[in-house]
Amino acid sequence: MTEQSNIRKLLCSPDLGLIPHIERCLNDWLGTFASQENIFQLDPFDLELGNCHTHRSTNGQKPIVTQSVSLKFMLTGIVEDKLKLFLLASELQNLIDTKIIDWSAMERRQYDIHGIPLRQPITKIEGKINYELATDPSNTCYITLHRQFDLAYAANF
Repeated sequence: MTEQSNIRKLLCSPDLGLIPHIERCLNDWLGTFASQENIFQLDPFDLELGNCHTHRSTNGQKPIVTQSVSLKFMLTGIVEDKLKLFLLASELQNLIDTKIIDWSAMERRQYDIHGIPLRQPITKIEGKINYELATDPSNTCYITLHRQFDLAYAANF
């Protein structure tokens, strides 16, 4: 089997990967609502890889890959709780952005110490919150939270 790529290390490593880091964060966040009335359901999040650019610097180091990453989170609830759902989505957005930036700083230190794998910290996260009214079942609404950022890492080929 070939060596695991840096993008897979960054996203999936059990100890330092972004996906396990976010999953732990979501589990902790959902745990704070365990004793409260369920006004929403959080579906498993979706990950999409977008534009990817590879470039080599003039000093002969390994090529640098910049990969666009999008995360999508969906909250489902009843229409009467629309304001609460928006507030929860906003809270979740702030939490996720903080965790992504914290993870990025932690990974960047690994690059400084060991040279692997995150080359530049994440400094900008973009996204939006969408609202959609469901037709079936009625009285249900969806709040979708989108977060997008770029990962810059050394290519390992």
